Amino acid sequence: MLNLIAVFLVCSGIGIAVHIAIDLTHRPQSMKIMNAVWILSALWGSYLALWAYNKFGRSSPMKAEDDGMKMDMSGMKDMSDMKGMDMSGMKDNMAMDMAMPGEMSMQGMQRPYWQSVALSALHCGAGCTLADIIGEWFTNYVPVTVAGSQLFGNWVLDFILALMIGVYFQFYAIREMEKISVGNALARAFKADFFSLLSWQVGMYGWMAIVYFVLFINEPLPKDTWIFWFMMQLAMLFGFFCAYPMNALLIKLGIKKGM
Repeated sequence: MLNLIAVFLVCSGIGIAVHIAIDLTHRPQSMKIMNAVWILSALWGSYLALWAYNKFGRSSPMKAEDDGMKMDMSGMKDMSDMKGMDMSGMKDNMAMDMAMPGEMSMQGMQRPYWQSVALSALHCGAGCTLADIIGEWFTNYVPVTVAGSQLFGNWVLDFILALMIGVYFQFYAIREMEKISVGNALARAFKADFFSLLSWQVGMYGWMAIVYFVLFINEPLPKDTWIFWFMMQLAMLFGFFCAYPMNALLIKLGIKKGM
């Protein structure tokens, strides 16, 4: 029974990730790195990730109606009659109406605080997800041992990979939002991601410790099984629960910017 549930939820996560990836080709995120974040989040978040994507992650379509992009120039033939007119109001209206396809207006970027924190946590978790996929499959074929334990070796490798990928994701986001030097962006990315990543890994490793030392203490749990990756999905969920309050604190302190 557990294996059937595992197959269903792992396959659902993969299917939803593909669905979101296809949808993103028509509705790309205004911040490019978030395209990868939503796809990676779907792998473990499954239906919860799909709900979140539809609720506050989905962007407007790129394609704009031709009529909205055309300007009627007929009334502008004789510009001599417009001398002395106050054009400031017209400029403001034109600026608001000329938003390019694929871009979000400032009003559209204003979102509830909880959504901003959730996106920041998911952004962190995406790096952890990718790192764990790489790390767990690598150690499945090339065991890594730390202090005589392959489990601790796996966790150390996963953490190092997650930190590297997470800092890159943060660096990419910071460079998109602010045009600052590479060194400054890297320093800020490390500062913003380290504690967020640490809190995520605490939740994730905490659940996997229960899996290994309680639930499956008397039976093996190979990494190439559906149940293992279902347990990893749950581990990511616990990671999100731990990272959410940490991201809220980091945003409040100004260490990290909300998404």
